[in-house]
Amino acid sequence: MRIQVLGLCRFSMLVQGDFQTTGEDLDRNRALLYDPARMEQRMRWFENLCLPPLMWQHDPDFTLILATGEDLPEPWISRLRAIAEAVPQIRLEQVAPGRHAEICKALLARHTEPGADVVAQFRMDDDDAVARDYVARVRRDWRLVAPMMNGNDPVALDYGRGLVLEQARDGGLSLRCELTHFWVPALTLYFPGGKPRSIMNYRHDWMWRFVPTISRPDGLMWVRGFHASNDSPRDPYGHRRIEMSEAEIEAALLRRFGLGKAQLFGAISAQEAGG
Repeated sequence: MRIQVLGLCRFSMLVQGDFQTTGEDLDRNRALLYDPARMEQRMRWFENLCLPPLMWQHDPDFTLILATGEDLPEPWISRLRAIAEAVPQIRLEQVAPGRHAEICKALLARHTEPGADVVAQFRMDDDDAVARDYVARVRRDWRLVAPMMNGNDPVALDYGRGLVLEQARDGGLSLRCELTHFWVPALTLYFPGGKPRSIMNYRHDWMWRFVPTISRPDGLMWVRGFHASNDSPRDPYGHRRIEMSEAEIEAALLRRFGLGKAQLFGAISAQEAGG
């Protein structure tokens, strides 16, 4: 049985509307998204938080579509191209402006394997990370999903426990453990094969309203980034803090994601000093 694991990460993808901070004016959206200070911040989070655990997946059999604008300027587009050349699972796609849902649906359809029995889709932002065993668990947890899949209906699997990496306005970074529901990182939607569809047609925090869902709150499965250029507000999404000591969090970050706290904080904070 073939389970394709297919992800989508939008990196400053220029669209009309559909986001909290952008609207219908493409010139305004372009100026906002491609602002050099913002781009440097997003790139540092992507290169130092999002990318390494993907490169170190225990199961390397997955595809991540990295979608950006067709006119993403230098030096950012060259940095993305270099990453895509170095990481075989990444498919860099430069897309023309348009409606967000249609663009995402077309990209996911383009990279869906025609012969897959199941397509397990995930989405992630460029300032998020998934645990190094995420892809392996997606395949292993199919045994839980399979009995719930009825004909053509998808099933969602929500990994609810992870770490929140937050950057304050003064540039300071903090890391804590939270138990949440239907946040974007590691939220997986299993589709029956044969008909390409898009996880982006389902608002993540409302997914439980539309499809059968399974919640797995065991184990740290993601890191969620919060900082000044986030598009999504965090307050409306339910969460509960899980008490862990700083030493426990630092050990978990290294064990589950392969990331050293000091090195990660230093790489992200370097932008504040112009490094």
